[in-house]
Amino acid sequence: MEQVVQILAVIVVGPLLGVEFGVAAFTNPILQRLPEAAYWQARGAGGRILGTAMPFWYLGSAGLVAAAAVWNRGPLLIAAVVLMGLIVLLSVTVLVPINNRVAAAVGAPGAGGVAEDAEHFHELARRWDRLHWVRVGLLAAAFVLVVLAGAR
Repeated sequence: MEQVVQILAVIVVGPLLGVEFGVAAFTNPILQRLPEAAYWQARGAGGRILGTAMPFWYLGSAGLVAAAAVWNRGPLLIAAVVLMGLIVLLSVTVLVPINNRVAAAVGAPGAGGVAEDAEHFHELARRWDRLHWVRVGLLAAAFVLVVLAGAR
C-alpha cells in the first residue's frame, strides 16, 4: 500500500509542478506581451479559473505526500511534507490575496473600470509572478524529495 500512495503522490504532484512551471515560464510572460485590455482580461480569467481548481489540487497533493510520509516515515518524505506545508501557507497567506486582486483587474484601466491605476495592478502582477517562482521552486524540491524517497 505504501508504494501505491507514493506513486499516486508522484502522479499528482508532478503534473502540478508542470502546470505551475508552465504558468511561470510561459503563460504569464506571453500574456505580458498582449495589449493592455487583453492582458487584464486574460490575466483575470486565468486567475479566476486556476484560482478555483488549484486549491483542490494543492490540498490533494499535500494530502498524498502526507499519507506517503505516514506509510513510510523516511526523512525525505517528512521534508516533502514540510515543503508542501510551506507551499500551502505561502499560497493562502500571500499568493491567493494577490491573485484575487489581479483577477479582479478585468476592469482595470485600459479594460474599462477599476479605480486604481494600471501601474498598481502591474506591480501586483509582477509581485505575484516573483512569489510564484518561489512556490515553483519549493514545489520542485518537494517533488524531487518524493521521487527520491520512492527510488530508495
